[in-house]
Amino acid sequence: MQSAMNQTCPICNSTDWKAEYEGPVRDGVFGKYDDGTVWKCNGCGVSHLPPRQTSLEAYYQSDEYREDVGEQADPQDYFSRHDDEQFDKARFLKGTSFRGKVIADIGCAGGSFLDVAKGLAEASIAIEPGKSYHASLIERGHLVYGSLESAAVEWAGKVDVAVCFSVIEHVADPVEFLAGIRRLLKSDGVLVLSTPNHRDALLEFSGDPYRSFFYRWVHPWYFDEDCLRSASTKCGMTFEPHYVQRFSFANFAAWLREGKPTGNGHDAALGPVFDDVWKSTLEAQKKSDYLYGFCRPAA
Repeated sequence: MQSAMNQTCPICNSTDWKAEYEGPVRDGVFGKYDDGTVWKCNGCGVSHLPPRQTSLEAYYQSDEYREDVGEQADPQDYFSRHDDEQFDKARFLKGTSFRGKVIADIGCAGGSFLDVAKGLAEASIAIEPGKSYHASLIERGHLVYGSLESAAVEWAGKVDVAVCFSVIEHVADPVEFLAGIRRLLKSDGVLVLSTPNHRDALLEFSGDPYRSFFYRWVHPWYFDEDCLRSASTKCGMTFEPHYVQRFSFANFAAWLREGKPTGNGHDAALGPVFDDVWKSTLEAQKKSDYLYGFCRPAA
């Protein structure tokens, strides 16, 4: 494990880090671990797990990432795993119009969300480094780019709505990444992003069993509302947080009782009304498992 952290924080430029967690870190699927050290920036509060790969860009262009997390780099496999998630995303985006708009999905993988938006949008832009998805995305009518830089050649300042679901935690430099998205947006455009919430209640209540699951070798970065706002501000955007609790109380209880997840495969332990109140309470206290943000170009 790394004994010292000398990297400059990309958000606040601090070089003052402390070890936040040392121990097993999830290495792909549940049950597979490798020891690591997660470092917390004493300047802005972002946490960092230095990646093992020498080039994250090459890693995500290949099929290696999907294989590491127990998936196949194949559109049909992606659809079977992730299509049903798009209903929750669409519900969360209620009030954001796609009709006649230019929509970009950064890190879209198989493009399930773009398929939902395409019928209304003027143009659907798929920005995805994984080359195995490109042919299918093109066949389904999306405009495909392998990077933010290549998309900006044609679309800088032209995108109405950009979405970036569960991606920012994977990148080498989150500020550079957000700045690249900012270049695509119109002056009245919006970026909607999501990431695991570093204030997740289970990190407090379950302790190390959950920490070894929450921290992942494929996630170099861990954010809360404050450091995401700082990163957005540095890129010339405002930040409006929204908290979303995805998993049920039964999953929470399983972590406390058994130290392992159940997902949402079980009925609500105390009934759906209790589950709804419990989720709403975590969201109100900013301790939900997921954090969404609406980022807009600053005036």
